[in-house]
Amino acid sequence: MKNATALAIGLLSALLLPAAGFAAQAAGATASASGPLHKQLQHTQAELQHQRAQTDQLRARVEDLEKNGAANRAALEQRDREIAELKRKLAAMSAPAGSAPAPAGSH
Repeated sequence: MKNATALAIGLLSALLLPAAGFAAQAAGATASASGPLHKQLQHTQAELQHQRAQTDQLRARVEDLEKNGAANRAALEQRDREIAELKRKLAAMSAPAGSAPAPAGSH
């Protein structure tokens, strides 16, 4: 019986030791393969973060430009009103003393 047990243990160890070695090699290969993948993941994440920062900067710039555009439009409208008022005053001053001033918008 001792020989049968020893034989069984010997067979099991002959089967398990190569399997354990193969598992260790596979784990090592996975670890070594994960190194480049991990670096690629880090690079991709850094690139994504950089692109998000650029997008945020562009959004802020567009927002500023839209505000400036609205302020410029408002300033132009105000100047147009002032010019129209000055034209009315000039027309009233140019008109002969007894005549009515020219209507607004007429030339």
